[in-house]
Amino acid sequence: MQSVHIAQAWRRSRKNSWKRPEGSGARATACLLALLTGAALALTACSSPSSAPGSPPGGIEAGQSPLPTVAPTRLPAKKPAAPPGVSAYTVRSNVILGPDRKPFVPYGITIIGLAASKWQSSFAWDEEQIEAIARYWHGNTVRIQVAPPDLFDASPYNKQYLAAVEEAVATAQDFGLNVILSAQYERTTNQAMPNAVTARFWQLIAATYKADPGVWFDLFNEPALVPVPADNPQDWDIWQDGGHGFVGMQTLVDVVRATGARNVVLAEGLEKARTLAGLPGHWLTGGNVAYAVHPYFAGPYWSTPQAWEANWGDLTGTVPVVADEWGEFQTTGGSCVDKAPALVRYFLSYLSDRQVGLVAWSLLPGVLIRGNNLDDPTAFNPGVAWTCRPGNSGPRAQGAGQAVRDYFFTHSVPVSAIT
Repeated sequence: MQSVHIAQAWRRSRKNSWKRPEGSGARATACLLALLTGAALALTACSSPSSAPGSPPGGIEAGQSPLPTVAPTRLPAKKPAAPPGVSAYTVRSNVILGPDRKPFVPYGITIIGLAASKWQSSFAWDEEQIEAIARYWHGNTVRIQVAPPDLFDASPYNKQYLAAVEEAVATAQDFGLNVILSAQYERTTNQAMPNAVTARFWQLIAATYKADPGVWFDLFNEPALVPVPADNPQDWDIWQDGGHGFVGMQTLVDVVRATGARNVVLAEGLEKARTLAGLPGHWLTGGNVAYAVHPYFAGPYWSTPQAWEANWGDLTGTVPVVADEWGEFQTTGGSCVDKAPALVRYFLSYLSDRQVGLVAWSLLPGVLIRGNNLDDPTAFNPGVAWTCRPGNSGPRAQGAGQAVRDYFFTHSVPVSAIT
C-alpha cells in the first residue's frame, strides 16, 4: 500500500515547540473587554462554555495511523511575505486576485486535528495530511481548523498551542500551500456564534500573520443561527452586528483590520454556512472580504441547482464565494443523498462555471479516503449500488474522493506558479 508519512525523525526534532506542559488546561470563562489599538471598540459579549466535545463522523481517531515512514520531499521556500498592511491577495468585485494579478481560486482540504479535544496527539496526523494535499491531491490550499478555547486555556494564552498552529502553517507553506485558518468550536465548547473570545482570538492570530498574505482568516466555522426564512433580516442583523451575547462578523473584521492585517477574510453564512441568502443589505466592510458556504447535500432543500442558486449561487457574480467545506460520503448523518454519483458531477461543474473555490472535508477514512491510505480516494464504484449507510471506512468505502481529486488536477493552480 502506497502511503504518505512525514519522517518521524523530522517530527521529533520539532515536537518540543508545541508539546503542552503538565498542569495546563484551565479554560477561560471570563468575559473579554478588549480596547483595540487606535479604536474605542469594547467587546463585552459574555459566554459560559459548557463542555460538549464532538468527534468527526466515521474513520479512525486522528493521530492513530499506523502508516510507514518515508522521508519528506520539500518544495522550495515561499518568497518573502509582504510587509504589514500589504496583501498579495486582493478582492476585486467577485474575484480574489493573486500576486500575479490574475484570479486565484482556492482548492484544498480541511484538516481538523488542532480543533480536536486531544490536539497534541493529532498534530502528527495533520502534518501527514498537509503533505498529501500538496503531493497527491494537487491542492493549493489547506484549511486548518483552530479552537479558540484551546488557545486561551492558559493566561494570557497557551503558547504551546499557538506554536502548534504556527508549525502547521509553516509545514503547509513548506509544501507550497496557502492556508485558511478557521475558528472552530464544535469539538470544544460548541459555541453557536462568535463571542468575545472569538474576537480576542482574531486579534492575536491577525497580529501574528499580518505580514503573511498567504494566510487567510475564516472568521467562524458554521454559524448556527437558523434564519426563517433564509433571508430574515433580523437574523442577518445579528450575523452582521451581533446581539443576544454574540459578536457580529463586522466586529471580527474590524478586529482583524485594527491590527494592520490586510489578509483575506472569509465570512461564512448562516444555518451552519448553508446559506448567504440574507447577505444583500448586510455586506461587510473593511476590504478583502470574501464569503463562504458549506453546501453539503443535506436533504432535498440543499441539494438541487435551484437551492444552490437561491442560497449562494446568485451572489457569485457580485462577491467572491468559496465552498470552504464540503463532502459526499456514506453516512446517515444528513449529508448523503441517494443520487450522489450523478449529483456530485453536476455540483462540481456548477462550481467550475462560477469560479467558486472548493475546500473538501476531509482526509478521514471513509470520507475522502479508503482505510488509512492518504493516496487512496473513495469513489463511486461501477456496478456497486450507492447507499447512505454509516461506518464504511475500509477498502470498499464509496464517496466523492476520486471526483474531488480529479477536479483539483484539472482546476488547481499551484501557489508556486503565481508567486
